[in-house]
Amino acid sequence: MKTFKNLFQRESLTHNIYTADQVRLVEPRAAELAGISLYQLMENAGAAVYELIIKQYSHVKKLIVLAGHGNNGGDAYVVARLALEAGLMCDVCELGNPQKLSADARLARSKWLSQKGGTRTAHNLDFNQYDLCVDGMLGTGIKGAVKAPYAEVISRLNDSVITVVSIDIPSGMNADTGYASGVAVQADDTCTFVGIKSGLKTGEGKQYCGHLHFFDLGIGREFQRIAVQVGKIIDFQMLPPLPKRRINAHKGAMGKLLCIGGNESYAGAIRLTAEGALRTGAGLVKVFCHPGSRSTINGTRPEIMVETRTEQLADTLSWANAIAIGPGLGKDLWSVTLLEATLQHCLQFHKHLVIDADALNLIAEHYRLAIPKNLAIITPHSAEASRLLKSTPNAIESDRYQAAATLTQHFEAVAVLKGAGTLIASQENTWVCNNGNPGMATGGMGDVLTGILGALLAQGMSNRLSALYGVCLHSCAADLAAQENGQIGLLASDLFPYIRRLINTEKRD
Repeated sequence: MKTFKNLFQRESLTHNIYTADQVRLVEPRAAELAGISLYQLMENAGAAVYELIIKQYSHVKKLIVLAGHGNNGGDAYVVARLALEAGLMCDVCELGNPQKLSADARLARSKWLSQKGGTRTAHNLDFNQYDLCVDGMLGTGIKGAVKAPYAEVISRLNDSVITVVSIDIPSGMNADTGYASGVAVQADDTCTFVGIKSGLKTGEGKQYCGHLHFFDLGIGREFQRIAVQVGKIIDFQMLPPLPKRRINAHKGAMGKLLCIGGNESYAGAIRLTAEGALRTGAGLVKVFCHPGSRSTINGTRPEIMVETRTEQLADTLSWANAIAIGPGLGKDLWSVTLLEATLQHCLQFHKHLVIDADALNLIAEHYRLAIPKNLAIITPHSAEASRLLKSTPNAIESDRYQAAATLTQHFEAVAVLKGAGTLIASQENTWVCNNGNPGMATGGMGDVLTGILGALLAQGMSNRLSALYGVCLHSCAADLAAQENGQIGLLASDLFPYIRRLINTEKRD
């Protein structure tokens, strides 16, 4: 399979992610290069938020604006002024100390005051009196837990039914990680500016921000030229189609994948892996499973070859171009024996493999089970990642970017950290997948992904490209399935027809 020369052929500023500090430090220089004053940036930001509100929430007649004493507060004053100028009812609750406002934010506040809008204090604030709330309380600088009076206001806001639009990030959320050590605003929409902050695209951050809207405020080209991104956003539509098969193609040339797992009573997991591989184009797929799982696999998908004899393990490993191990593997002696033999074989013969599920748990428990360097894709969720890194799931979720980077550095493998905003980390970069939906929170989804990744490896794609292409293919298939029949009740096997459709798509929309 050919290497894609320009993977990000449709890349733009919206495909890069940045730390909050990078945006904060580079924004003034980018504005200077663009010939735009910092106050005009504030006006542009407030106008972007206001225009989103009147476009998406045309029924809104009465707004409450929450303003802190940072630049987010300055943006909030602009929104309030524009609403008043348009004849809407708009009150402002000033939570920060106006004396601490920057010169630009003070100017925005004075222009709001000239419109003689109403004010509310935190203690008499009733969100149910309003149609919509604009959250301009806290900006990207917050790192720890939110303190009073912000924490109380955020809790009351989240307990209400009011629509919330957050400015730049939801207040209380860490802009770099998406994590909140205390409370954070649950926004319906978030308008972020200049550069997309990394925390908005993964983990809790995706939940807090609701629908994310990006505005470069007129300085995007200059900012992109001088800012240093910390990762990239990727989705299936960015990826070029797979190359067409040759007219004289045959099954042996389309990749031979061995799927190892399916301990007794766990046949379903490796069965999903094997069909995921077939639907992704692997020419031949063989499963090595427990003898008690043979009939389940053979009886439901005859195209899958099955081997159960341990004395044939060495020959079966040699047969394969690539290996996927872990789904339904279990953690008994049979499991450990298979995993140890597989890891040694891949190391000796420089064979690429995908490691998932119980294979990862066994590696975390047994020091002698070492992942061959630069040959593997590992696909943990946060619990599995915590075992590999001797940490906790909460610690993994508190900084998913750092966890993914540590996994790839420690194990010298491409790491796929599954979850909302799945991360793909290699030595070169970190990517966050923009496809996917909550309907994927069901058993077997990861098993199908393992089969997809294994099939791409077997067809000759590199570990990095297999991970990028496979994660996006898998998540996009889930999105299509959910669009057609809803997220609730989505099954892993529901993805198969959509995987096949997408893998055969020759043009991107």
